[in-house]
Parts: sequence; C-alpha cells; structure tokens
Amino acid sequence: MSSLSASSLSARAARLLGATALAGLALAAAGCPNGQCWIRLQKTDNAGNVKSDECLVDSCVKNSKWVDAKNACECAAGFVTLGGACKTEAEATASCGKGYQYANGGCVAVVCAAGQVMNADTGACENKSDSDAAVAASAGVSIKAGQSIGCPAGQTYVISGRDGSCVPNELTCGAGTKFEGSGCVATNCAAGTVYDANTNQCTKIGNDSNSFSVQVKLNSELGPSFCAQHAKNPAGFHVMPGQAMTIKVQVTVSVPGNAIEQTSLVSVKTMNVGGAELTPALFPEVANINKHVNEGVISSIRSLGGKSIETQATSEVTCVIKRAPIQVIETKGGGV
Repeated sequence: MSSLSASSLSARAARLLGATALAGLALAAAGCPNGQCWIRLQKTDNAGNVKSDECLVDSCVKNSKWVDAKNACECAAGFVTLGGACKTEAEATASCGKGYQYANGGCVAVVCAAGQVMNADTGACENKSDSDAAVAASAGVSIKAGQSIGCPAGQTYVISGRDGSCVPNELTCGAGTKFEGSGCVATNCAAGTVYDANTNQCTKIGNDSNSFSVQVKLNSELGPSFCAQHAKNPAGFHVMPGQAMTIKVQVTVSVPGNAIEQTSLVSVKTMNVGGAELTPALFPEVANINKHVNEGVISSIRSLGGKSIETQATSEVTCVIKRAPIQVIETKGGGV
C-alpha cells in the first residue's frame, strides 16, 4: 500500500523540509479512517502563502493514491478498480473467471461472435450449430433445420460441456456487478471499498490508518457474484431441468503476520442446506468451487496489499442453483 514506514518517512521528510512546511498531521490515537490522506506536505513562500499542497502519506490500497479533487483514493495510471483493489486490466480479467471479462468496472459475460456460443466449462466460444446438436442429443431433444436451442425470456442459455441449461438472469452477474432492473450493472465501488450485497452499497475495507479488514474483503468476495460461475453448471450439482438446489460455501483464510499479500487458504467447504459436505467425487462442480477460492478469492484478497486488522477470517455464502428446461426455438427461415 501507499503508506510509508517511520524510517522512510523520516528520511523523506528530512530531504523535503527546508523551504517547506509539513502540515495537517491528523493522526488520532486510534488511527485515521481507512482511505484518506493523513499527512500532507505544503510548500510556502517567505510570506507564508501556500504554493503547493500534496498528500504525503495516505491510507489507500496498493497501486492507488489519494486524489484531493475527488476526496477519495484512486487507482494509479494503468490500473483498474475491481473488488476494492487496483489491478491491471489483464489481472482483472483473469480474476473474473471463465466466461467473463473485465469491462467498465466489473466482470461481464463474454459475448461470442455471431454463430458461436460460450461454453462455461472451457471458457471458449464454440460453433452454435454443433453445440446445439450435442446439447439436443444429450437432452434427448430433436432439432431440425431452421431450429436452435435457447431459453425463454428472463433466462440465460448456458452450456457446460455437452449440457445445456436455462438459468435465471439474476444468478449470472459476475464480480463487480449486481442484478438491477433487467440486467447486470457495475457496482462502481472505488478503490479501498467493496460492494456489500446486504446493504446494497459500497463499504470501506477496514477503519485503521494503515490496515485493512480481510474479513470485510472476504465477505464481499463471497457474495452473489461468487455463485454466478457455479450457477452456470447446474448439472455439476445433479440439478435437473425444473429443479433447484441450495448450497453453502464456507471459506476460512489465514493472514500470517497480518501481511495481506501472504494470505493463505485454511479451508473451503461446500455443503447442502442440512450441513452435509458435498465432495468433488460426487458433485463435479465442487472442484471448480475449490479452484475458484484458491485462484480467485485468495488472489483478490492479496491484491489489496498492506496490513490486515485480523490474522484470520471466515465467511459463508448461500448459492441457489436453479435450472429451467431448454427450448427449441424457430430461427429465421426455419420451420418444424
């Protein structure tokens, strides 16, 4: 993060003082609120007029800095905000997961070219006609020339392997987005803040001047957007068309020495509503959940940088896996 150690601050201050005056040292005994400037550097002329005023030490997340004009932390040039952290656009897209890419502040579903469709299992666009034939054969459905596979209004057609499903639109919104109105929109949370689905607003990641709350960050990571990737593979939980299943994912992380970049996974557990653990051997999508936590959630926490208020955090998310039957749709020029 951007805060300086006492030794580096002293060295820098010694170099800068002389024709300057250090002002605005507003460090309370309990620390300053997270995400603000708490030591400023003013340069004055001999008459005492302020010639320049800049933030010397802030409490912003890694790769961001305090911007006076916006009265907030902002990612440095070349970085974008996702989940309260500042990442390169490539890093943000990588953290979005298969089938999603970073755009305009959030993870949005990849749009395939005409005649293609996204396979959530591989994260690649495939030929729609070939995919329809495979999905139809797997579902025992017949399609003819001029027909394709799709879903009714309010449902998203998703493919995982050779299995096709219709999933409610509101269950498909990626990280950094929420379902609003009739689609997924960006939450637009600034650096150092994360979206809280319970309050439907952005909240600061901790309150200390040079520390952040891994607990708050983990809570945000395990929100509705966590479920989206897995809701797109209902077959991985043996959910059949017309059925639904509720699962819970519980994650515990450790933060050795309070160093956020050293955050490690302690455990991840996927359960049914009764508390019985679901295993990858019986429920294939559980393996993808484990990978999501290991590669996505942990990486996203580490990207904050700085110190953590806690040395351990545990959070849980409830996901609804719901599936409607696929439909045979008449395309232009088609017929039964």
